Amino acid sequence: MPKTHELVSLDIGSDSIKGIVVDFSEGYGNVIAFSNVKTRGIENGEIKDVVALNESMTQIIQDLEEQVGRDLRGDVLVSSSCGDFTLTEITEELLLTEKEDSYVTEEHVAKLTDNLLADLFPTNEKNSLHLFVKRYILDDTKIVVNPVGMKAKKIDAIYTVVMGSERYRNVVEYATKDITGEAEYYISFVSNAEAVLSSVEKDRGVMHVDLGYNTTTITLYYANTPFELQRIDIAMKNVLKDIAVVLKTSVQEAERLLRTYGVAVYMDVEPTPIEYRGLDGRTIQKTDKEFLSRIIYARLREIFMRVKKLYKDYTVKYPEFGSVGIPGGIVLTGGGAMLQRVETLASEIFKCPVRIGTISESENFKCEGNEINVFTPLYAPTFGNIIVYQKEQNMYTPMIGERSRKKPSGGFFKKLSETFGKIFG
Repeated sequence: MPKTHELVSLDIGSDSIKGIVVDFSEGYGNVIAFSNVKTRGIENGEIKDVVALNESMTQIIQDLEEQVGRDLRGDVLVSSSCGDFTLTEITEELLLTEKEDSYVTEEHVAKLTDNLLADLFPTNEKNSLHLFVKRYILDDTKIVVNPVGMKAKKIDAIYTVVMGSERYRNVVEYATKDITGEAEYYISFVSNAEAVLSSVEKDRGVMHVDLGYNTTTITLYYANTPFELQRIDIAMKNVLKDIAVVLKTSVQEAERLLRTYGVAVYMDVEPTPIEYRGLDGRTIQKTDKEFLSRIIYARLREIFMRVKKLYKDYTVKYPEFGSVGIPGGIVLTGGGAMLQRVETLASEIFKCPVRIGTISESENFKCEGNEINVFTPLYAPTFGNIIVYQKEQNMYTPMIGERSRKKPSGGFFKKLSETFGKIFG
């Protein structure tokens, strides 16, 4: 834990910025402030107005400071879903000796990662990435999960790397450099998964579907590693546009209708009358809850059918899923996962286990009196940032996840953090 026992975690999305302040002075994470403000200055994942974006950031910081009654202190963690991302498998090789077999050491494992990052960033440009070790191979024949202490002449490491694009870097840098100062940067959907997926799910296989505002992001986890990453350009923004067009109202009013009355399925929904304002902002129009639900259902079904195709493709691509499907099924997160009965619609379409992603380590966090508002898919990335940050502070031994009590002060891991960005796994 940082010396101040306090962490400020922010998640910047195309639609809103979420923030929490967590105090660890009592040995657990006590959420002492939380806020959710509209994002301004970002359209379709790109910055269109830096001034407006900074105003949104200033607003959420002020909201948090008002709740705690003082200036914020402690490390600042920032994630974002804006921009583009890539998932790549990369192999690094290290020759230990040309003569007799040599014992593999932690320094050898660190050297492999050092070489990988040097290849990724030859000009030492700072970037945010998540790095996962899939497996190690000794002398081209023996596959292991932790090579330390084993004998070999050569060692190969197979990595999965999730990296943000230039657009991602622009968003997080412009949003933070003048408002929060130095920050630790993360990628939203990976932090999201860390918060809501159990280690068993990620090991056996699970499909994480983030129903975001600008894009729908699908990640397949297996053997505790993301194997597949896809982004669909049909998302919750399209649901809002459909409501606005059909009901002849503004997107803002459509969002209010979605949050207040929206249901993902229309079957068994009563045609309860609903009043809303027309495009002029003054004229009162009328519809009903069933009709609104039909509009929502049509677009959500289209999104889920696209996801279902990916689900089927993955069960064909990976034989271990072929006969039984993906064991962990589907886990839904993002603002779309807050919609009433979205789990029902997803279950009908996917014909597999579906659940709403909430914080899997909720016993480590408390938010007295506000659990129902904070422990939701909306705030999951902010908790995920903290979970990943804590893992970094404890430092994992290669692959197997046992914590080493070495602090990342001085030496290899500090150099990686300062020079190349974030290293996870």
